[in-house]
Amino acid sequence: MPSTPFGDDDGAADPRIVAALAAYERGEGGSADVLAALAAGRLLIPVVAVAESVDATGAEKETAMATVLTTGRDGRRGLLAFTCVESLQRWNPEARPSPVPTRSAAEAALADGAEALVIDLAGPIMFAVDAADLRSLASGWRPLGPWPGVGHAEPAVAAAARADSGDGSGASRGGIWRRVRRRVRRALIG
Repeated sequence: MPSTPFGDDDGAADPRIVAALAAYERGEGGSADVLAALAAGRLLIPVVAVAESVDATGAEKETAMATVLTTGRDGRRGLLAFTCVESLQRWNPEARPSPVPTRSAAEAALADGAEALVIDLAGPIMFAVDAADLRSLASGWRPLGPWPGVGHAEPAVAAAARADSGDGSGASRGGIWRRVRRRVRRALIG
């Protein structure tokens, strides 16, 4: 069996990815922070058994292992990935984790015709990497510093959230911050 850089992986989430996702969810970090943490980390790709053929009674004769693509409400397909075994098992206790560098997960998503890499579908914090971000991760992109334009967008997003709440705190509408951030992200990145 070929060696893997994750031979001693215990299935726990990478603390850098967990911290970046939590900050993003709280509105204290941007998607660029999550992407930077992902670029340096590993994800677990779920592998499930799929019946290839059945006999006359309906019993499985041959089974293959496969990764999982999901289809969103908008019709786009995404490859599932998880930060830890716990979140993978919350989604499907029968699935087996395959640890891979995030770059390999992004490459697999594109090779399978997916338009996104859907991370932690069953929580605790779901995050989707799509479009240019997915292609960047697949190409081996690593952050050297703040992304051009993103550093300037974050204060604008925060100001919009504060203005919308009316009191300058941005707290009266918990979800508005995230919605505004996502809209700006889509406008900047595609």
